[in-house]
Amino acid sequence: MKQSVISLLTACFLAVTATVAAAPGFSEINNVLFDSAHLDNIAQPGVLTYQYSKESVVEDSREDTIKVNVSNIRNTGRRDLAFEFFTGAHKRPYEAMENQRGNGVFVLYLEFDVHEMNRLTGGEWRYFQRKLRWAFAEGGDKKEVDIDFNGQTVKGVQYVVRPYINDPKNQRYKLYAGKYYIFTMSEEIPGEIYQVRTVVPDGESWQEGEPVLVDESITFAGFEGA
Repeated sequence: MKQSVISLLTACFLAVTATVAAAPGFSEINNVLFDSAHLDNIAQPGVLTYQYSKESVVEDSREDTIKVNVSNIRNTGRRDLAFEFFTGAHKRPYEAMENQRGNGVFVLYLEFDVHEMNRLTGGEWRYFQRKLRWAFAEGGDKKEVDIDFNGQTVKGVQYVVRPYINDPKNQRYKLYAGKYYIFTMSEEIPGEIYQVRTVVPDGESWQEGEPVLVDESITFAGFEGA
């Protein structure tokens, strides 16, 4: 059977990650993203919805949605996924993914992100993808967070990587060199991925509440059973 696009992308992200981390062991963020059964807490077919938001001073801001159709719940814990990734003119034709344990929405979003980096910088998307893979292999900052969802507070974990900050070639894309990739996860959220967010700071570093050049994210909005 022909591999789906997402399977190929996942393999690409893992290829360098595995090589880098083979001796000391995989980093925690790598394991949490690529080797966790995110879908275990979904016991019935249904649709995961994510809200996309982009606030930018570089180009137009916009909002959109991403839907992940979860079906064919197996006794093994695996599920089939189909994607409606953005709408209208922005819709991306990602293929369905079968027999999965993980929530592949983050891989597709990262694939979208590296192609956006390519568009914005005139660089090469494979270069940015490689930097991301190495960042996952090396590990990221971690902290526990409270997530306000549907009027309730749930516990989560947040990981942060900055894949370009120490790149000796980042003068070629100086505006984006300090970019943050922020992953917020919770076992209490269906599909476990609450938010994937990227922030381009207006300076070398950034803290929540400070001005930014670009703030872009997908955030879990709900799960509706079939």
